[in-house]
Amino acid sequence: MNQMTLSAEQQIHLQSFQTKLTLIEDRVRSVAGLYHTGCYLVGRPGTSKSYTVKNELDQTGVAWVYKNARMTPMGLFCFIAEHPDQILVLDDIGSLFKSEQALQILLAALDGDPTKARTITYKSKDEDLRVQFTGGIIALSNSPLRSDPLAKALGSRVVLVEHEPTDEEIAAYIHQLALKGADGLTVAECIEVSEFLIAETRDADLRLDLRQYDKAVRDYRQYKNGHAHTSWRDLVRTSLMRLATVSNEPMSKKDEIENQRQMVRQAIQQFPDDIHAQLNATGLKKSTFYTRKKEVLAEA
Repeated sequence: MNQMTLSAEQQIHLQSFQTKLTLIEDRVRSVAGLYHTGCYLVGRPGTSKSYTVKNELDQTGVAWVYKNARMTPMGLFCFIAEHPDQILVLDDIGSLFKSEQALQILLAALDGDPTKARTITYKSKDEDLRVQFTGGIIALSNSPLRSDPLAKALGSRVVLVEHEPTDEEIAAYIHQLALKGADGLTVAECIEVSEFLIAETRDADLRLDLRQYDKAVRDYRQYKNGHAHTSWRDLVRTSLMRLATVSNEPMSKKDEIENQRQMVRQAIQQFPDDIHAQLNATGLKKSTFYTRKKEVLAEA
């Protein structure tokens, strides 16, 4: 039977998710308002990172520009030079954060007083380029910053936000979206889609993804309009099967441990005097958290 209202438990999960989105909104405003030069936002895909950042920037009314394509260090410098007084949103441009030259450019762009110009230089074989940057940078990524000195230096210049909502929180948010209906679909139909998607995702042992709900609604609309011979349920199910094929590639134990250490490093940096906040920020089991923290402190 379709659930036409949020249960008390779902309301709690929804409020928790909205609190996490509010933190993102506040960090966006901290860059847009020149309280900080930049923000590094990390979290798994499909949890409303990009949407929340772009929507909040629209609300602030500041000038901003978005980039999510592959970018070279020279491309980054030119991008900054073209928009020297705007907020730059770099969405999942992993190659930048693997390049020492790109990190040096970002360090220059993010160092110093947010209200004053920062000088960025780029040396080529033929000339030395220079730009005065008065804007800010918001970087979104599915991966934490690396632990090498340059990446650590970058992390020290920006505010760090780890956005890792639980599946229960995402499920509650999906159900809230369903209760609003969708173009061409009734509320009851959207709830049917949401409940099927959540059940199938859990059966496949996958993480819930807000983008999958949007795609599932489109599949239902196509089927309802008579433009698909395949059942909408099979359309949704096969989309999840493809996702499972991609996501089931195992992470090595070494990479998993390093990923956990990086989450602990960021939590310590964000909450230096609050061990409970550190634990909650990582989302790790208590025993795992203390083990990784001991290792991180030993490195220092």
